[in-house]
Amino acid sequence: MQIVVNGRFAIGVLGFAVSEEKRRFDQENFSWVKGETEFSDAASEDTVVPFAIDLNERSRYVAVATSGRVQAYSAMVNLGKVLNRAAHDIGLLPAEWECDVVVTEASIHKWLEQHPKVRQMRRTIKFTNPGRNLDDDRSEMTSLHANRKTEEFTAGYNKQLDVHSPVFLELLHGVETGDLEIYLEARLDGSGKAEFNSNEGADKVLVPDFGTDLERGMDLVQTALAGYVGRISGEEDQDRLWSD
Repeated sequence: MQIVVNGRFAIGVLGFAVSEEKRRFDQENFSWVKGETEFSDAASEDTVVPFAIDLNERSRYVAVATSGRVQAYSAMVNLGKVLNRAAHDIGLLPAEWECDVVVTEASIHKWLEQHPKVRQMRRTIKFTNPGRNLDDDRSEMTSLHANRKTEEFTAGYNKQLDVHSPVFLELLHGVETGDLEIYLEARLDGSGKAEFNSNEGADKVLVPDFGTDLERGMDLVQTALAGYVGRISGEEDQDRLWSD
């Protein structure tokens, strides 16, 4: 990892090694079966990905370039493990860092436009990372030694929740900062149901293919993250954002 752009961002790579058994082709006998077997324990293009972290105290967003074997949810879980290990190694414990997959409220509203007949909403409130203030919900959680608080709202028989209610909209606040997990279930016309789970998706931005050039990948992910934070914060000026 390294800090870049006036200390506003940290960039690095995240990945894992894979133990694999490979068989060499036997040129003399022109045979795979007769070839020698060898084992390797190394990372590959598919198991190492670049990431960037916005170090702004107000946001702390993370972006990661996914691969076939590293997806958003697993990347965030394992980055959290890396941060906690680093905190332990430099004596910052007790601290429990957690990275969450986030979506914007706009993404949820887009889903609601397509699936307005919501019959169930489950909302899980989580602790923010160390250094943040606690609100009433988290003060209550602290007194009970809990790190999660879940609320569930279910419509009556053959009814649906009022997704346009100010109360419903207020309950979505916090999902795009990772403070909430939201699950929605809606009726489909005819039969069946549609589900939205904030843990199973993440806001995505396409970046150019960087192949095996991880340094270029880090630069691309950092630029994408700066643009994302700029859009959701209403600050589109990249130069001003980066010098904040």
